[in-house]
Amino acid sequence: MQLHHALRLAPDELSVVTLVGAGGKTSALFRLAEEAVGGERRVVTTTTTHIFAAQAEQAPARLEVTPDRPDAVDWAALEAQLARHGHCLIWAPPGVRSAGAGGSSTDPTLTGSKRQGLPPQVVDALAAQAGDFGISLIAIEGDGSRRRPVKAPAPHEPVIPDCTTHLVPVAGLDGLGLPLDQPYVHRPERVRALLQEEDAATRLTPRMLGRLLVEPYGRGEREEERAERADRSGGSRPAGARLVPLLNKAESAPRLAAARLIAQQLAQQSQPVLIGAVGPESRTAVRERWGATTAVVLAAGESRRMGEPKQLLRWQGEPLVTRAARIALESGASETVVITGAVGEQVEAALAPLREMGRGRLRVVHNPAWQAGQAGSVRAAVEALPAACEAVLFLPVDQPRLPAGLLRRLWQAWRGGSDLAAVTVDGAIRGAPGLFDRRFFGQLRQVQGDGGGGRLLRRYAAEVSAIEVPLEWVADVDTPEDWRAAVDRG
Repeated sequence: MQLHHALRLAPDELSVVTLVGAGGKTSALFRLAEEAVGGERRVVTTTTTHIFAAQAEQAPARLEVTPDRPDAVDWAALEAQLARHGHCLIWAPPGVRSAGAGGSSTDPTLTGSKRQGLPPQVVDALAAQAGDFGISLIAIEGDGSRRRPVKAPAPHEPVIPDCTTHLVPVAGLDGLGLPLDQPYVHRPERVRALLQEEDAATRLTPRMLGRLLVEPYGRGEREEERAERADRSGGSRPAGARLVPLLNKAESAPRLAAARLIAQQLAQQSQPVLIGAVGPESRTAVRERWGATTAVVLAAGESRRMGEPKQLLRWQGEPLVTRAARIALESGASETVVITGAVGEQVEAALAPLREMGRGRLRVVHNPAWQAGQAGSVRAAVEALPAACEAVLFLPVDQPRLPAGLLRRLWQAWRGGSDLAAVTVDGAIRGAPGLFDRRFFGQLRQVQGDGGGGRLLRRYAAEVSAIEVPLEWVADVDTPEDWRAAVDRG
């Protein structure tokens, strides 16, 4: 999938993406710009540190600005470059050093292969004017790494503009297994201090790399904690900025396997993460995305046609609701939610042993408006999702032959970039099970009637990643005749 898709950059509003860390930031910067221009969007790239002149040649247009002037940006020149190329890199003239939060000065050492970018206040001013010039993306490189795969922040960097909407820490998977020392690691003493590892011969493990990606930038911190972290590490994540780490250089099977270990670890902490290969030779910038996910079992109905609560019918020794919740837990989702309604107390009692075994991964949510139909349960489920949830999968309680492996395939489709995934029988999309990325949560909150999410799947059929299955896998049992036939088939 493309980087802009994995980051959920809306085409009709400004996104400011600051890339920090090591292991391919510049490649990711220009890959993101290339995708934006390909989508007929206007993009500005820059850095709050420095960039090699040879790297800057990847931009089709470059504009020099004087960082310490109030009117630093020549807006007419920028408009002309964007109108012609769609992408313009902004940097300082040769010999000018942008001093981050405190002005600029002339530095003769920067007249060679490196050029400075912009102080964060100039980037913030650029973001404030972006709408007037049709700019929908500003992509920024926020620190340097001396081309090492791994690093830790310093007191003076990263320099992260306040306007940042997406903070993307990058790390190269080629650093795994190497000592926490020069020449493999940039600022090894700070890396070891962050990891609390004193021995320079210690080799970088997947768990260590996961910590380096997120701990310097925090998760869910209060503002005073952010300020304290900024004092220690040179920059903090602005309030409201989405933290999306990128594990880069997953070109080989061993690196991909290691990246998945890290991604699973971070997803368990409700931290989204991307696994990518953003080099110019790679056709797919992001191979997989990971994050917190929820499987929802819809079990609120009164089973009018069955004549008794089908949630409690026993299939191969266990109630249907217990079986559905169990395969949802086995699907690989971070958590499972069961929506109850008509026979809520009985369903909760049936689920009690599984809830104890689920160790907090199984929740029960009662839908008091269960009479409103399946859509009411869908809305109740979406309202109950954790704020960090990246995708939701709905499954009914009454498909006794639904295999957990099929649910895992739906999750894999989402990790591979599909925002919608569903099953088909003879080419026709079924309403359940169905998977929805968080960009559809708003529409799920608006569904009505008994159709649930199925209408959304059919409305966006062209976007659905479809998995063809035998009818018996997804056959509902709605009547006593359905149930007897299912039992007879075994």
